[in-house]
Amino acid sequence: MTIKQTIYLALSVVAIVIGIHRATQDGIVESYWIFMIAMIFLFLFRMNKGK
Repeated sequence: MTIKQTIYLALSVVAIVIGIHRATQDGIVESYWIFMIAMIFLFLFRMNKGK
């Protein structure tokens, strides 16, 4: 695993944790964008892993 992949994975985990925390307070609709950022980082991780 390269440093780039590690950063993508760490950022996705952080975004998921923040999204879950915000979802318990504000609701899933208000924290939807945070989950989408986590998905973007996961996609970037997977795309980089395939090379």
